[in-house]
Amino acid sequence: MAGKMSKTNVAARRQAREGAKKTCPECHNELEVAMVVEGRGKTTMVRLCCERAASADASSATA
Repeated sequence: MAGKMSKTNVAARRQAREGAKKTCPECHNELEVAMVVEGRGKTTMVRLCCERAASADASSATA
């Protein structure tokens, strides 16, 4: 059993998984997420990267 090679390239799978986590599927920028507490105590996850992208688009459209 010593010297038996694994069929799965673990390093390549880890690199692919980490690369997928870093970009947002919506705006394709670096992923930034925050938890926001609403007035009634309900928590929601908000993508800050998408909000920043939307505000940047709005400011460039007015300029």
